[in-house]
Order: sequence, then structure tokens, then C-alpha cells
Amino acid sequence: MSTNNETCQIAFPWNGVLPPLAETVILRDIEVVGVGAKRRQQIESLQKSKHVILQTHESQIPDAVRPIYDEEMLRTLQWLRPVKIQASEKIDLHSEQQKIFSKIFPLTEKAFGFSAAKVRDTYLQEMEWSSWLLQDHWRYFVGFLRQRFPQQKQIVDLAFWEWVHAWLEMQPFDLNVKSEPGILTVNPTLQIVPLLEPNRVLDKEQGMYSFIFSAKENRVVERPLQAAEAFILDLLQEDRKYSETQIIDMALLSEDANAQLSKDEWQKTLQSMLAAEILILGS
Repeated sequence: MSTNNETCQIAFPWNGVLPPLAETVILRDIEVVGVGAKRRQQIESLQKSKHVILQTHESQIPDAVRPIYDEEMLRTLQWLRPVKIQASEKIDLHSEQQKIFSKIFPLTEKAFGFSAAKVRDTYLQEMEWSSWLLQDHWRYFVGFLRQRFPQQKQIVDLAFWEWVHAWLEMQPFDLNVKSEPGILTVNPTLQIVPLLEPNRVLDKEQGMYSFIFSAKENRVVERPLQAAEAFILDLLQEDRKYSETQIIDMALLSEDANAQLSKDEWQKTLQSMLAAEILILGS
């Protein structure tokens, strides 16, 4: 049995590399309370080999969200089960947000070049922290860029792409979709990201892209969204239920010029969406 008593702190988003010598790791409530998806899976995997101390920052949680924070803390403790909970001294939120900006938006930061720090700090000055999670503070950043830099479509698209990816890695989605046998539903993690023009940095063509968190692969998966796939998603947003046969029949009746496929082509499109976990078939 090891006698090493080293302790280290893990900051998120985390690359998943475990500190080999530390037996105990410190996690912060402002990065783990109420999270799900990849981040929760990372933490649960971490607990298999390390002791966890949860560090709390109650005095810095905004009053407006404190009741929700308290509820989410109780839920989190049911699965996190730290060996110790300890209150932390106040942290420099501005500095913490500067660090997390570089983690969430590395390509966007690089694209802005020397002006990136000014853009980042202007957002921080104008946006009041209204969540208990550090990462949530950046949920309005893409809108901020659209307003301030309407001509910089490449950079705005880039920021949106990076934000959706980071957001999906931590959201507590209910991936156990309860649907009737044989009935199609849309993956609850699905997000659609448009690229308004070809993006050189991402090396992606103009168009629509689907993002989902794959529980099977424990990662965010993106892929181009074809017109026929978008049409099926539109049908599934309607207030009715579809089986595979019913949605193909409905698609064949469509007069949409962008969705004129044969029955065999519609079947292949549907199977591709199921294989990509964009759609889920009830069982």
C-alpha cells in the first residue's frame, strides 16, 4: 500500500490525465455541482482510484441562484460522496474566468490575436456572474460577439462551435429517454450549429452541423447535417409520434424540393441518423 499522501487540485475542463503520485484530489463546487455528461463520467472514473475532497465557495455564490445551488449540491453529494467537504477562502473570480476562457475558446482566442484579452475582459466587465458554475458565465459570449463584431462571421461561428462543444460536455442531460416501443425521438443532447460561411480554422464547409453527446463514446460528436436529416428533425418537432415506417411515409409525401428522396434513400437516411445517435428508437 502506498504511503504517498500528496494532494492536487483538478481544474475543468480536464484532459483526463490522472496525477500519478497524488492519492487525494480536490474538486471545486464551482466546477462540479450539478454537472453531467463527460464531466460527471470523468469524476466518477477518478473516484475509482483517488480520494476526493470537495472544496466549496458558498460565500461567493450569487444570492439569486443560491437556493438552486443548495438543491444541486445535495443531488451531487449523492453520487460524488467526497471523503471531506471543506470551505475555501475567496477566490479571484475574474482571474478564474480568464483562465477558463482560454480552455473553452482556444481557437477563438487565437483568432482574435492580440485583441483577445481585451474582448475577454470587456465581456467580463459587462456580464454579472449569475451562476454557481464558472463555465456557465460564458453562455452569452457568442451573442456578445455577434453584437460587437457583426462582420466577423468566421470568429462568431468559431466561438459558437467551441461553446456548444464545451457546454455539451457538462450538461446533466437525461440520456435514458423513455419512449414507446418503436417510436422515434430526438436525442435530448442534440444541438444544431450553423456555419454561415466556410470556416478556415475549423476546416469545415458552410452548412448545418449536428452535435450530440455520445454516452457510448463518452464524448461530443459532430457531423454535417444533410437537408433530408433536417427535414426528419422538423417532422419530429411536431406534436405527434412517428414510427420508422410512418416518418418515411410522411417524408415521401413532402413537396420540399430539398427533401425529394426515394423510399430506399429515406430508409438509409433514417438508419444513418439512428447509428449516429441523433435519433433514438424506443424499445
